[in-house]
Amino acid sequence: MLLSAVAAFTLWTEVRTSRQVAARVQEALDRAGLIGRIRVDALSLESAIEAHIRATDEGERRAANEVMEDILSDVREATGAYTRNLRAEDTLVVWRRFNMACTRLAEQVRTTAVFSDRQEAEQARHHLVEQVRPLTEEIDDLAGQLAQENADEARLLLEHLATLRVRNLAFGAAVTLLAVLVSLAVGWHITLVLKRQERTIQEQLEELDRRNQELDAFTRRVAHDLMGPLSPLKGYLTLLRRSGAVKEPQALELISLSESSAVRMGELIEALLRFCRAGTRGEPTVGELDTAVTTLLLEVSQTAAAQGVALERQLESGVKVPCPSQLLQLIAQNLLSNAVKYTAGRPDARVSVKVAREGSEAVLEVVDNGIGMSAETQAKLFQPFFRAPEARGRPGHGLGLATTKRLVDAHRGTLLVRSEPGSGTHVTVRFPLAAEAAPPVRGVGT
Repeated sequence: MLLSAVAAFTLWTEVRTSRQVAARVQEALDRAGLIGRIRVDALSLESAIEAHIRATDEGERRAANEVMEDILSDVREATGAYTRNLRAEDTLVVWRRFNMACTRLAEQVRTTAVFSDRQEAEQARHHLVEQVRPLTEEIDDLAGQLAQENADEARLLLEHLATLRVRNLAFGAAVTLLAVLVSLAVGWHITLVLKRQERTIQEQLEELDRRNQELDAFTRRVAHDLMGPLSPLKGYLTLLRRSGAVKEPQALELISLSESSAVRMGELIEALLRFCRAGTRGEPTVGELDTAVTTLLLEVSQTAAAQGVALERQLESGVKVPCPSQLLQLIAQNLLSNAVKYTAGRPDARVSVKVAREGSEAVLEVVDNGIGMSAETQAKLFQPFFRAPEARGRPGHGLGLATTKRLVDAHRGTLLVRSEPGSGTHVTVRFPLAAEAAPPVRGVGT
C-alpha cells in the first residue's frame, strides 16, 4: 500500500510540475511576444508620423492618421494583454515606466499629427525629433529590460519547479525505502510467527503420536491381560459341559450360553489387538496383492456359495505393493467378508473383486449389490466399534473397517467407499506400486 501511494504521489506531482512548467514557459513566451509587438509598434509610429508630415494632400494625411490610430490601438491592446498576465505579487518598476512611456508616446504622436495637420512641417519635424524619437528609444530600451526581467523570472520559476521536483522525488524515495523496510520487518515477523507455529504444531503432533502409541500399548496390554483368564474360562466351561456332571437341561443351556459369550469375548479381544497393531508399520516388505486376494478367495468362496452369493473376480498377476502378504490378506478378508455378509439374501446377490495396475498405483476394488449405506453411516464408517443401523442383527464388532483403514493408511495407501442405500457398495483401495514391481501382465482369474 505504501509503494502504491508513493507511485501515485510521484506520478501526480510529476504531472502537476510538468503542467506548471508548461504554463510558465507559455506565459514567458506570451510576454516576450507582447514586448516585441509593442517595440515594433513604437518604431512603426515613428514611420507613420514621418509619412504624415511628408503628405501633400488631405487624403494622404487621412490615411496616415488611420495607420497611426491602428498602431496606437494595437499598442493599447498589447499593453492590456500584458497587464492581464501580471500577478498581484509582481512589482515590476520597469513595466510601469514602460507603460508610462507608451502613454506619453501616444500623446506626443497625436501632438505631432496636429502640427502636421496645420501644415506646420518644421514644427512637426522638430517635435518628432525632440519628443517622439527619444520616447521611442526609451521604449525600446525599457522593452529590452522587460524582456531580460521576463527571462530571469522564467528561469527562476523553472529552477524552483526543478527543485520542487527533486524534493518530491527525494520524498518518494524516502517513503519507498520506508515501505521496503516495513515490508521486510513484517515479513521477518510473519516468518518468525510461522516458524513458531510450525514448531508448536510439530511438537503437538509428536505429543499426539506419543500418546497414541501409549494408548495402543495400553490397549494391547489390557487385551493381552484379558485373554489370560479368558482362555482357561473357555476351557473350563467346555470341560464342564462335556463331563456329564451337569444333567439338568436348563443348566446345560446356561453353560452353553456362557461358553458362546466367552468365545465372542475372545473374538472381540482378538479384533481389538489387530486394530491396535494395524496403526504401526513394520519392516518394509513387498507383497503380491493378487496372490493375497487369490488365497483369501479360496476361503470366502465356500461361505459365499453357502449363502447364495456369486463371486466374480478379475485379477492381474504380479501386482506388488509395499505391504506384507498377511496384512494384505487381512484387508481383503475384511472387505470381502463384509461384502458377502451384507449381500447375502438379496436377489441375484453378487460380489466382484478386481486387482489391477493403474499408472503407478495398485488398485483393489470390491463391488457388491447388497443393502448399501446412507451418507450418515459413511461419515462414521471408520470409527472403532461403530455399528451402522443397516448392520443390526448381523454379526460383527465394528472394528473390521476401522482396522482396514489403519492398515491402508500405515502403508501409504488410500481407501474410498461409495455407497447408496439399496444399491450396493463400491470400495476402492489404492497402494503405490513397489519399486521392484514387474512390468504389467494382463491376466484374468476365474
